[in-house]
Amino acid sequence: MSRVRGLSLVGLLITMACIVVLLSITLPAIRTATTGMSGAGGQSTSSAWATTDRVNLNALGQSMLAGGLGTGFDAAWISPASVTRAGDIGWNTTANVYSLLIMEQRVQPTQLVSRGDRGLVEVDTDYDYTVYDPRGGVHWDPAFTADLARGSNVSWAHMPLQGARFDNHWRSSMSESFPIFGSRGPRDGIPTVNSVTCPEGAWSGSVWFADGSVDGLQSIGAWSGRINGVEDNLFRVDDLQRGADGVLGFTQFLDEDGVELQWD
Repeated sequence: MSRVRGLSLVGLLITMACIVVLLSITLPAIRTATTGMSGAGGQSTSSAWATTDRVNLNALGQSMLAGGLGTGFDAAWISPASVTRAGDIGWNTTANVYSLLIMEQRVQPTQLVSRGDRGLVEVDTDYDYTVYDPRGGVHWDPAFTADLARGSNVSWAHMPLQGARFDNHWRSSMSESFPIFGSRGPRDGIPTVNSVTCPEGAWSGSVWFADGSVDGLQSIGAWSGRINGVEDNLFRVDDLQRGADGVLGFTQFLDEDGVELQWD
């Protein structure tokens, strides 16, 4: 005698209850991800664009962790100064840093531009890989730009590669949580509606730290407490001598004596 197989009323009710529970969990997340405002620095840290920014920042950071120079736990990361014959620290400008990473195929030009960027930032769609000539001393495309006053092919600020910051934190030791790459911010870390990174007079953004984590921050000093519990302005040089403070910006010029930084 054959049996008729099908869903019982109890089974149907249980299935419907499971669907209701799953919808109650996923709908708020979908609503949050598809709403909110995003910008290079001034962004809702739960928006879809902000999520994309964090993914790109993480890809950028992980490429550094995977490609240290030398061997061992404390291997230094690649930098313009490290690949040039003279090893001149002055090569470590923002334009050269990111252009080198593109040439090394550690990151793609599209990953360097925030989807919500409303500043003078455009993806470098014609990056010239053919100029690569290590023996001739050419390690990046010099046409790549990182100047917020005149035009830029990158949205992300970074820790200046000079002094104690460069010596102590531009490496894969991950001994401390220290800001390396992140959304750019206003000059001296003073939120203002005149800054494209503070569209509503307040800053929020994403930062990749030296321990390999990427976080969405709601304020310029939100990362305080990671090292010594002291609030640190992400967009102002508070301690140039020891390099104990984290600072993010665009490096236009640098030497052993100091750096010339640029903010939004």
